[in-house]
Amino acid sequence: MDRKEAIEIIEGLFPADSKCSDIAGIGQRLLDQSKQEVESWRTEPAEVLTRYAELCIEEEIEWDF
Repeated sequence: MDRKEAIEIIEGLFPADSKCSDIAGIGQRLLDQSKQEVESWRTEPAEVLTRYAELCIEEEIEWDF
């Protein structure tokens, strides 16, 4: 399956940006699952990693190691 075909299937079934909140919710869940199965957090763009690091710092403060 190529990128274009994948986009067409997603748009026809469960696009994460659907105006229908139920469809969008399912789409977001499936998108999240596919990212977890295919990617590593280490391959995320710098912007995502920077925000992830900031959230880790905030969470650490709440845990009070």
